Amino acid sequence: MVCKKGGTIARAVVEERLLARIWERQLVMAENLVAGSGERLQVVYPGRVNSDSGPDFRGAIIAMEEHGLLVGDIELHTKAGDWKSHGHHCDPRYNDVIVQVVWDGEASVVLQNGEMVPTLSLRRCLKGSLDEVRCWAYLDVVPSEPCYDARKCLGDDELGRLLDEAGERRFRLKAYCFAVALAEEQPSEVLYQGIMGALGYTRNKEQFEELACRLPLAVMQNLCRGKPVEEQVKVIKALLLDMAGLLPDDEKAEPELLKYCLGNREPMSPSSWMVFRVRPENHPVRRLSGAAYLLARFMNEGLLEGVLRLVNESSSDIGRLEAGLMIGGQGCHSHGERALIGQGDRGQYRLAFRIRLG
Repeated sequence: MVCKKGGTIARAVVEERLLARIWERQLVMAENLVAGSGERLQVVYPGRVNSDSGPDFRGAIIAMEEHGLLVGDIELHTKAGDWKSHGHHCDPRYNDVIVQVVWDGEASVVLQNGEMVPTLSLRRCLKGSLDEVRCWAYLDVVPSEPCYDARKCLGDDELGRLLDEAGERRFRLKAYCFAVALAEEQPSEVLYQGIMGALGYTRNKEQFEELACRLPLAVMQNLCRGKPVEEQVKVIKALLLDMAGLLPDDEKAEPELLKYCLGNREPMSPSSWMVFRVRPENHPVRRLSGAAYLLARFMNEGLLEGVLRLVNESSSDIGRLEAGLMIGGQGCHSHGERALIGQGDRGQYRLAFRIRLG
């Protein structure tokens, strides 16, 4: 799209806000989506808008000709060069970006971890003229948030249908991602990663999943074999916090042992964890402590085997299932203190287990 100014031809300028609307509503011709690298791609899911710091869209799913199915973040810029000028190449929070989406430019970008990701320009992919797309982008297709009056506008039946449809779509999308993971990893590792992601809540979900990938369940199982539960908790907690980059130096009583256990695995940066406006009960250190107790509870039996047994035993008593997954303030079932993993986590757990255990 070009425009004439004073007898010269200049490219039309598209603000990043409009670009975000175009991407969110996919106002593009799918057959024209070709990255600057020449690789054709397909948008399975554009991701969810990120209102916090970091990439613009989280959890996108992109299918690429050579790289297969990719799950990660999307960063939007007006120009491809904004990636470097904004300092994203030095920021580990952008290491999960799988595609940079821009209005103009094609150059690939380099992540902080050294990996290279493609750039997709939308300038030649619009469904219609820029003016037409601009109108569609800002059209109120659904009631704006907050949607407290949606019931009055839509009626009970239509609102129920939309909610059911959205829930089913979300469930199938997550199930698809988990099926991909199960095709590549052991079921116990996939379950472990799902539990860790649930413990991270919205703010630190990706970080907990990244930690689970860097510190596999099998590594902790080998180190805990034959040890009493109390010792297992200490070992798992130290390993989790150290790999997360959150273990204080004065608590590294056996740094050589940790180094031996973790090998050449690179720990996460402390700056990668979201702690701004996070409730104290949900601080990553506290959540990882709860994870240590929970994993130790099933370590001797096996996480997958233990959870399956718990699900089978609790088929007619959801309270029993919840109790088996909660961790009290001192790492037990007691609720005298604020729980490390409490009833507030049950929604996350139910979703994870519905998907994984069917």
